[in-house]
Amino acid sequence: MRTRARATLAVALLVGVAVGGCAGLAPPPRPADYPFHAASPPFELSWRITEGPGSVQADGLIERRNPNVGTATLQLIGVDATGRIVSFSPPIPVRWGSAWDAEGFTVALTPRGTVQRYEVRVQSFEYTQGMRSSHD
Repeated sequence: MRTRARATLAVALLVGVAVGGCAGLAPPPRPADYPFHAASPPFELSWRITEGPGSVQADGLIERRNPNVGTATLQLIGVDATGRIVSFSPPIPVRWGSAWDAEGFTVALTPRGTVQRYEVRVQSFEYTQGMRSSHD
């Protein structure tokens, strides 16, 4: 009987550790967690802007609406009051390596000129079959 009690206790402890470990994980971000959104078919973009001394960073999600898209290239741009691009980041690649349709991204730039607003844009994307699409 004593062995059975120990086995039951051991199983209860293992289950408790497994459940407790998962309970501490933060849920993955959702588009609603971000203040800025843009549709750029076949993508939906959601992001937040953080401005610091001499730099601007966008953190967010890109959701693909077509499972055949394998990669996308994103860019953060700064736009002046006339709509002209006055600042831009180097392009960053986003790759889908799993069945999940949302991938996180972080992109940064050094502001130049008088920027009124910042936007994240899809510069290009590729399908998994090797087809390429420029998306400006």
